[in-house]
Amino acid sequence: MTQTNLLEVENLKVSYGGIQALKGISLSIAQGELVTLIGSNGAGKTTT
Repeated sequence: MTQTNLLEVENLKVSYGGIQALKGISLSIAQGELVTLIGSNGAGKTTT
């Protein structure tokens, strides 16, 4: 069975005012997959 990715991100980098929030993030989410993003306050969850 061929996997269908609904979302694929490679080497994502995000900075705010000289502060690097994300560096080199890669991920893929397949059709039918359930994904959660957890982390403490200020960890960059909203950024992603």
